[in-house]
Amino acid sequence: MVLIEWDDDFAVGSPALDKDHRDLIADINGLYEQLGSGEHDLTVIDFIDAVHDHAREHFVREEAVMLENDYPEYEDHKAEHERFLERLSELQDEYQDEEGNEDGGMSLWLSHWLINHFRVYDARLQPASEENKQES
Repeated sequence: MVLIEWDDDFAVGSPALDKDHRDLIADINGLYEQLGSGEHDLTVIDFIDAVHDHAREHFVREEAVMLENDYPEYEDHKAEHERFLERLSELQDEYQDEEGNEDGGMSLWLSHWLINHFRVYDARLQPASEENKQES
């Protein structure tokens, strides 16, 4: 089952950041598939951990690009990343507390957040990413 399909609108023009975006989509699709399978075991927690870890690593790379390019919305964008990681941790705790009985809307929240973030926040990175690519 696929919850999110790659859309070229998600690309920011940086091969590393675009690969991260594709990987995050694959992680969320994997989590969605696992939750939809009715099997609730450690693999769900593993998928949540993977989403969290990949997102954190991606945010570090993305924030470095923003700093290198004096990105004017750095603080707001970074705060959005921090809110995401905090909420994902809360959802993971809720999932574990409920002993894996319910998705609790986690998959849909993840997909909506990610798509919105790509289209609203990350789309603004494209000029910075293109400048950085041209300098390489």
